[in-house]
Amino acid sequence: MPTLLACGSNGAGQLAIGHVEDAAVFSPCVFDPSCPPFESVIDLVSAASHALLLVSAEGRSHLLGAGTNTHGQLGKACALTDSSRPATSFRPLSIVRDAGFEGWEPIKVAATWTTSFVALESPDGSAARTQVIVTAGSDDFGELGGGVIRLKDGERVEHLRGGQRHVLAVLSSGSGNARKQRVIGWGAARRGELDPKPQPPMGKGKARVTRTRPPTELTLELSSPIIDIALGASHTLVLLANGRVLAWGSDLKGQITGLDDATGVRAIGATWNGSYLLTDKLWSQGSNTHGQLLRSDAGETRAPRLPVPLEAEAVEAFAAGSEHILALARAAARTDLWAGGWNEHGNLGVGNTIDSAQLLNTGVRATRVWGGCAASWALV
Repeated sequence: MPTLLACGSNGAGQLAIGHVEDAAVFSPCVFDPSCPPFESVIDLVSAASHALLLVSAEGRSHLLGAGTNTHGQLGKACALTDSSRPATSFRPLSIVRDAGFEGWEPIKVAATWTTSFVALESPDGSAARTQVIVTAGSDDFGELGGGVIRLKDGERVEHLRGGQRHVLAVLSSGSGNARKQRVIGWGAARRGELDPKPQPPMGKGKARVTRTRPPTELTLELSSPIIDIALGASHTLVLLANGRVLAWGSDLKGQITGLDDATGVRAIGATWNGSYLLTDKLWSQGSNTHGQLLRSDAGETRAPRLPVPLEAEAVEAFAAGSEHILALARAAARTDLWAGGWNEHGNLGVGNTIDSAQLLNTGVRATRVWGGCAASWALV
């Protein structure tokens, strides 16, 4: 089995490292004997107190989870609910069975603060391969979206992402030149995070829609296909295949100012109040209260987009956590995991809890990284 490491906030056991203490260094994740031996990790998401892990074993994907289940975000009847103690190892989940889709295969996962989202595909041999999105957990901001989100005939889920309290899914149908995409969103909506149209000033005493449920289709003018999405606490980023970026939602910290001018973008990321673009350089903008923009102007709340100073030669890939950044960067003919930003829970993995306004080399040689709520994950 591949080795999965984790560090950071762990009061609910969500890192699956065998205990409920925060970890300031990367530690191996623990897997319950009920988990299947897996060959690869498909995806991983972690939120306030739980984590979802999608793995591939014997040609089929399996959904695992760790942490607490106080809101049912890990399923109603899974092993994690057998006691009141947090599950400190990864175990199989019952979310798929709970939703009435026994035998369907999980293909994508996402999470908001205390809610889980799983895209499922119907079993082989069914009359037509069908996909749905099932939800579990809290519904404070309409995150459940009604429970089961059914797609149109022939549609599939290309991307599924959760922010702090809102969710977006990119759905597609057809193939080749006939391929079409549409975007649906639900959850928190007060700051325009589900409305790509420019937000006019609100009159005195008026308030925006606070939440959207069931999912609504977003009106987008696409100059190129969508290849990725990233969600912050209350803003949304969309990356197009032509290297352009669409952005909407809150700009209170300057997190989306001028993003429509960016070109040649290869990857995007969002912390709660910041935005990050990877071109030939790594760029950052937004809130920098904990040095999470990886620049010396820590404390600025509307920092303009600037390139991140690097000791490494180049950033090959990166992931954004709640207010920290993980990067696979090349230096001296090797690629290591670098980290910077907010570090209150040791989520930078460098052995301390001191914030860093620059990327620090953790010494971990990873092939993939994921950022969560004050948590970091690396596949080695």
